[in-house]
Amino acid sequence: MTLLSDQAIKDDNDLTVVTHYDSIDIEKAATETNDKASSNENADHNPPNISEKKYLDINGKENITDGQPSEDTLNNDAPDGGYGWAVVVAAFFANVTLFGTVCVWGIFSQAYATSTLEGKATTLELMTIGSVMFVSLNVLSPISVLLVRFGTRFNYALGSILMCLGVVLSSFSTEVWHLYLTQGLLFGFGGSFLYMSVASVIPQWFTKRRATAMGISSAGTGLGTVAMSPLVNYLILKYGLPWAYRILGFFLLGICTVGTILIKDRLPKSHRTNQPIKSPIQVSMFKMVNFDIWLVGSVVGLMGYLPPVFYLPKYAASIGINETDASNLLSIMSASNAAFRIILGFGADKIGRLNMFIISTALSGIFAFVIWPFANSYNILLVFCVLWGGTSGMYYALAAPITTTVVGMKNISSGLSITFIFGAIAAMGTPISAAIQQATPNNEYIGIQMFTGAIYILGTFICLYLKFRLTGSLVSKY
Repeated sequence: MTLLSDQAIKDDNDLTVVTHYDSIDIEKAATETNDKASSNENADHNPPNISEKKYLDINGKENITDGQPSEDTLNNDAPDGGYGWAVVVAAFFANVTLFGTVCVWGIFSQAYATSTLEGKATTLELMTIGSVMFVSLNVLSPISVLLVRFGTRFNYALGSILMCLGVVLSSFSTEVWHLYLTQGLLFGFGGSFLYMSVASVIPQWFTKRRATAMGISSAGTGLGTVAMSPLVNYLILKYGLPWAYRILGFFLLGICTVGTILIKDRLPKSHRTNQPIKSPIQVSMFKMVNFDIWLVGSVVGLMGYLPPVFYLPKYAASIGINETDASNLLSIMSASNAAFRIILGFGADKIGRLNMFIISTALSGIFAFVIWPFANSYNILLVFCVLWGGTSGMYYALAAPITTTVVGMKNISSGLSITFIFGAIAAMGTPISAAIQQATPNNEYIGIQMFTGAIYILGTFICLYLKFRLTGSLVSKY
């Protein structure tokens, strides 16, 4: 016995204690030997699954589902590049076709007001078509979430077909309600599939560079308008409205075909096919106070975006600028928008995405207040287009990353669906502006200009309050 050999036993009590402990050691050793033998015997009948792997999350805890890494683990391990940049290109093409077409509605509406629908539709009715596109794009977006099990490429392709079909069918419109159904509802419905595809797939490929990736993809909005504004104006002047629509529709289909080929999910197919079909709207999300504040702040800020974009051709005509120069101004505004989305998107990764959204929203309001009312010549209007265009569209670059940060990756589908549905409320900015103009003496634009500036500033203060709730500071990175 080991203990007996290491020390002298001087009395019976000591011997009893040591002997007792030795007995325990012997029994424990025998038990361990039997357990090992039993374990080896069981291993012969049940060999280990050598293919089973352990996946750890960012906290070092095991995170495995059915032998595969969980969605959270895959998202945390996003490559921040690689094939993700090809996905960004596909997203860029989606924004070129979708928002490029939406933003040139001002040119289409001006052409309709002086040709096919002259005397048949008011300015309010024509401008509301642009709002219907925007509302359809946002309100119908949750439908694409129901089809997520079929993959992003399926949704992207389906949206492309519906969207281009809406443009082609618009060429046969002879009444204003025809345009509500085709360019308004059908185009917006197809666009919702593209929009949700882009918003949901980029977070799979990027984490630290997510705002940069979204900024590059959303730059397609501005560059799409840069290309489409002179293109649409040229097609209308040379071929007339019907053929302008048909040529544009097939042009968009070609771009979307390339995007369909490039778009790709990073999450394994099993993660999609195993998901039950359920409502993308989780009512419990509204219990998140910070998310509710973000919804209100983003919607209020976005409400000031569409009026200047849609009204620019009409405003330019009112101060004596011809159609070609007005089209060029819209292109310049969109080019500035595209360039600054990339620059500010990169900056958002450095100073915080919510911080950048607050800064750009505040600047947009200031430019609408202090420059637009005094833009009574081409040169001053050009300055407004460059400055306001550069800061006004950051919602489209930062809405998805900010929503993801506020609600978490686990709730991203529901969070984005709710965000985009509420974003449809912002489309009311255009008919509200039309009503303000009708109530303004001589149909002046001062009411629209003040409304645009005020709504941007209000959105800024709401988001500042959200920032303070989240961080307890107004200057920290978030």
